[in-house]
Amino acid sequence: MKKAARFLVVILSMMFLWGCELALIGIGASVGVGTYKFIEGKLERPYPIELQKAWDATNTALTNLQISVSGSLLEGAKGNIEGVRKDGVTVYISLKDEGQKVTTIGVRVGTFGDRIEADLVHKEIAAAAGL
Repeated sequence: MKKAARFLVVILSMMFLWGCELALIGIGASVGVGTYKFIEGKLERPYPIELQKAWDATNTALTNLQISVSGSLLEGAKGNIEGVRKDGVTVYISLKDEGQKVTTIGVRVGTFGDRIEADLVHKEIAAAAGL
């Protein structure tokens, strides 16, 4: 009976804390490349490519989406790009070399983040990278 009660508590806790970052750490820790996380308006995704290739693919994607780059900096294992869409919305992109040919790219569209628009940018980056 105690095992069943513990199991029920774990399941209910997961249901109530589904959006909570702390609850998902244990669950999401085993999920591999190809997952997304949406934190503070930024949609992040790890890509199985080196930083330089990710940088080039990101710049190509921005050109394809007609997003003009207003600032960019690639320094060491990190890079940041700031762009502006034709409608005036700002796009922020961060790249981080995670090692072993994996680069995490974070995209935030607008001040507070738009998950759907950020996903479109990610899809264009993946296409430009050949993924």
